[in-house]
Amino acid sequence: MHVDKETMDMRSVLGVFTVALVAVVVGCGDDSSTTGAAPPDGPISAADKAQAEQLLEETFGPNAAASSGQINGSLDIEVTGVRRYSRPISLTFSGPFNQGSGGTAEANLSAGIDQQDTIFGGEMILVDDEVLIGLGSTVYETPRSIAEPIRRPLSNTDNALAAVLDVFSLRPREWARNPRVIGEDEVGGIDVIRGTADIDPATLFADAARFTRLLTSLRLTEITGLPEMITPRARAALARSVTSASGEVLTGAQDKVMRRALLTMLIEPSAADRKVLGGLRSIKVRGTVDVTEVGSDPKITQPAKRGSYAQLQLSLDALGESAKRDLARRR
Repeated sequence: MHVDKETMDMRSVLGVFTVALVAVVVGCGDDSSTTGAAPPDGPISAADKAQAEQLLEETFGPNAAASSGQINGSLDIEVTGVRRYSRPISLTFSGPFNQGSGGTAEANLSAGIDQQDTIFGGEMILVDDEVLIGLGSTVYETPRSIAEPIRRPLSNTDNALAAVLDVFSLRPREWARNPRVIGEDEVGGIDVIRGTADIDPATLFADAARFTRLLTSLRLTEITGLPEMITPRARAALARSVTSASGEVLTGAQDKVMRRALLTMLIEPSAADRKVLGGLRSIKVRGTVDVTEVGSDPKITQPAKRGSYAQLQLSLDALGESAKRDLARRR
């Protein structure tokens, strides 16, 4: 099928932001606000920087309290300058995680992409030494060659939450630049410490490329129309075009478990980079990851009924043909 240059370039741009997978989740059961003090202006003192870096280490480094809970997240993307993406795009994921036997993290996460009135959904179960993919009412096996790279962050972890986020290339600790602690707040009745930081676009986009390779190994880029890779040229143009990028992490004051992470980013390419990026004029991104039910110890179990990898390929073939028909109707 022919894909025009504008469509392909824009797919590369949108593929970058699948790495974030964070935005406001409606109806997740948390009616708290995060209206702490605004970040202070001016340079960061050495003491303040050390305090913020310690908080990041306690949150995403070794932490036995981060062994189980519920993750809820999504991402909202607004694009201007490209007619095909005139409507917002939403990405969501949610599900329980836990620390399994032998210190290996486990999870059962449902994910969805709402793109131009077409919704793609599925399930990923990370349990024992397997990666299982759920489509509809059937869960399918994946071969070891695919499962092992996906599961690599989960093995012998001392922070199950950070390990599960790392599967999706969500690494707030590595993205943070100039971190600082800006006060206290409350999330879902839990006292939290509120930290903020600039986001390093180059590191985020490098993680995006890694996550895109994961999606490609599962044929999800093919089905959703996202890129099979993010080219160095596109990454460089995006990095040059970021006009603002910041994040916040709200960490439990007592247990140092992340309860919420926020991300905002604005991209406004120059005239030259608009040619590289399919003519887009701007991309606005806002997202949140919420972590609730910390310490609830949910059980991640092996499904009794499952299909083979060959059967998964047949299901993906059918989804791919359906996606192509939908695209043809919209063009």
